[in-house]
Amino acid sequence: MDWQQIFPAYTPIKNDDQFLTISSFGESAADFPDLSHNTVVSINHRGFIQLSGPDSKKFLQGQVTCDLNQLNEHSLLNGAHLTPKGRVVFLFTVYKDEQDNLLLETHPSVVELAIASLQKYAVFFKTTITNVSKQFHSVIISGPMAEKMMDRFSSYSIRPISPSNFCVSFIPTRLESELGSLFKNMTPAGQDYSNLIRVRSGSADVLEQTSEQYIVQMINLIAQGYINFKKGCYTGQEIVARAHYRGSVKRRMYRLTLPTKILPLAGENLTDTAGKALGIIVGAAYASDTHVEILATLALKSTDCLKMGFNDIQPVDVAILSLPYDIPDTP
Repeated sequence: MDWQQIFPAYTPIKNDDQFLTISSFGESAADFPDLSHNTVVSINHRGFIQLSGPDSKKFLQGQVTCDLNQLNEHSLLNGAHLTPKGRVVFLFTVYKDEQDNLLLETHPSVVELAIASLQKYAVFFKTTITNVSKQFHSVIISGPMAEKMMDRFSSYSIRPISPSNFCVSFIPTRLESELGSLFKNMTPAGQDYSNLIRVRSGSADVLEQTSEQYIVQMINLIAQGYINFKKGCYTGQEIVARAHYRGSVKRRMYRLTLPTKILPLAGENLTDTAGKALGIIVGAAYASDTHVEILATLALKSTDCLKMGFNDIQPVDVAILSLPYDIPDTP
């Protein structure tokens, strides 16, 4: 993928730890507040899993939280695959490709784990589950003109993240020939900016290191439309229903801002001034050169804590920010 050819005035900077990821095009966290006023195309490294074969839909319907009967060639569904104990193995967005295969977009770190988990249940179905991540690329188009521009991308897979942020997935070979002219008037940004958009959308990613740590209520999946309570049985369904109808959830996911230049890692604990664990960091992103924003599961009784720390970072002032959806009250 030659991003340099599309944006010759910018230098793509790749992530040393993840060579396929472009972390920036020269922008830094100090530039992020101003980028929100522009129409930006930011790199959004994702993984893709394909299910092909005559039993693919039937198989997946019995495994995931969304209702595949609602899926058609023009729609997308968010869903989760759970363990029998109701723990989230991975999250995904599913859609159909031109050959009627099912494509699951997910976090790249969890692709192989997700395939292995699905294959445990697929032995009696005519379905083939493969990693097709190299066949697709993904970007986030954001800013004041993003919604109007979606008509120009109508032939690609478009997933709304929020009213002014859209994920667009495409085949790489079409980028320079068809999409280059559409991108040229936008400001490019890297994965770091996409991470901030995802955090602000309140949409958590389950990573390889956090797989099977959360139940769906802990990371607000019901509020985001990941769970269909009318579809019937799937793996983990009884646990999800019991927690939902009995109101037994004691932790929810919140968006927080902390004045620090150190970016926490998903899976790290948030702690109070006494070192007591308050919750788990689900995702994090730089918001500026002085602040980070995080998504974290917190015990409901800990939401009034004024100072929090993580890893070796001493507790600092913390503020809870709004989410674009309501967190249900728990009896």
